Amino acid sequence: MTDTTIPLSKAITKGLSEVTRERTLLIHAQQMGNGNPKVINFRGDVAEDYQYDKIKPLSTKAQAMGNVVVIEGESQKTGTVGNYQILANQWGLLEALAKLG
Repeated sequence: MTDTTIPLSKAITKGLSEVTRERTLLIHAQQMGNGNPKVINFRGDVAEDYQYDKIKPLSTKAQAMGNVVVIEGESQKTGTVGNYQILANQWGLLEALAKLG
């Protein structure tokens, strides 16, 4: 992920904090480090907006932009690559919140 000008206009920011950012970065790094990254589902309240797509993480590092965490991923429905906001939920699972840009 080389573009540091990722637009955050579609990002969900309510309820995010330094704690959620650090937990998300840690869990993403752990999953990417094992060489078999898990496909990420969209969070339930936004899943219908994205036609229940799933995202395959491509970037080995997540980028923190304030409390928003962004990865590069591939849509499992369309095959397109883009930037996605992710969040680790209370059970330690990564969820996609939004497609950015």
